[in-house]
Amino acid sequence: MNNALPRTAGVHPVLAWVFTIALGLSPVLLMSTMDGGSAGYYGLVLLSFIVLAWVRRPAVGTVWCDNRREYLWMVAGMGVMLLGVLTSLAVHGIWKGSETEKAVRFLTVGLILAAALRVPRPVLVHAAFGLLAGIWYAVINVAWLVLSTGARPATRQFNAVTYGDLTLLFSVIAFLLLGLRITRFRRTEFALKLVSGIAGIGAFLATQTRGGLLAIPFFLFIALLVQGRRMNRFKVLSAALLLGLAGIIVASDASMRERIHLGVSEFDQCQVAHLSDTSVCIRLQLWSAAGHMIRSEPLFGVGGGDRFREELAQLADAKQVTPTVARDFGETHNDLLYFLATYGVLGGLGLVLLYIAPGWVFARRLRLGVTDRPTRLFAGAGLMICVGFAVFGLTEMMFRDMRTASFYATWIAFFLALSDPLRLRTPTDV
Repeated sequence: MNNALPRTAGVHPVLAWVFTIALGLSPVLLMSTMDGGSAGYYGLVLLSFIVLAWVRRPAVGTVWCDNRREYLWMVAGMGVMLLGVLTSLAVHGIWKGSETEKAVRFLTVGLILAAALRVPRPVLVHAAFGLLAGIWYAVINVAWLVLSTGARPATRQFNAVTYGDLTLLFSVIAFLLLGLRITRFRRTEFALKLVSGIAGIGAFLATQTRGGLLAIPFFLFIALLVQGRRMNRFKVLSAALLLGLAGIIVASDASMRERIHLGVSEFDQCQVAHLSDTSVCIRLQLWSAAGHMIRSEPLFGVGGGDRFREELAQLADAKQVTPTVARDFGETHNDLLYFLATYGVLGGLGLVLLYIAPGWVFARRLRLGVTDRPTRLFAGAGLMICVGFAVFGLTEMMFRDMRTASFYATWIAFFLALSDPLRLRTPTDV
């Protein structure tokens, strides 16, 4: 069999698999290394250019042009963040290459999506196993830290909150994709996803991440949306029972229960002594400081670089935050407040559009009543990423560095390509 396909007929099978493997490696690189996530991202960008050069036009049924309006509007929306960053830096006469690059990484969703649309779905879908690899590394990593220290795991790759949130996100997507068959080993694949999801939830609980619990009802709601017309009273009842079971599991976990009680106690303490250096009070101080910056510089923010820390130092001198907060924290533990305070209204709008622009596409695909089950599952998984990052970002800065920005853009592109309804027009690509 001759695998040397014409450049306009489709991507070479070897190149398709290399692209898929590179994409699938991103979750485990994100969870296991400090720099591997960025290195893998650069490799994927390079492969995207190669795929686009090899296949000048997508195959019939996966035509980028057919959906160009929808995708171009989405990419334009996600590009507002870059506009906000550049405008703020220019107004304040600052240049910060890392902050600009992070905003550019969000924008590369269009590049990776264009390449992914040229890869046959039966090949591309195998990258989903990368989420399972990411879960199992997190499980081993968290278990080792808990057993060796007997305390809350201090993960090296991210702080425990971000690490726990990402583990939870991977796990709920694994559960959602239980109804998807990727290989011919149906039962083995189902068992692997199920066990991985359960183990991932256990690792999430071990990180004692309270903020991540807020996202669980949203994930269950998305799972119901995926069912569409297949949803009935039994499934609604099942979802309610699962939510109740999740509550029971959390309540029965002594460490998590203690963390929740501690949070309530610290919040009460903050009402009396708001400058206490406890976990909750520090967050409230940071949010209050961000509010002060937003009011003082609503249009363009205080600027990037070290400007946020400098503003905190001034607020510490004015006794509005503690010296510990000014010294040890350079962000707000809240994505929206940080981008509003740092880059102004365009920065805040850019962040909101990072969630809404792709989230609208995924939600629309669920609302249009596409009956193809894999397509609905992929759209639901993509929506979970958008909603998950939005909810996680209320209590943690998920886009603190470029690695999570790379993951977000990459996997949004992945699930957009898999859920593209135009693929259904090609029998060989379903």
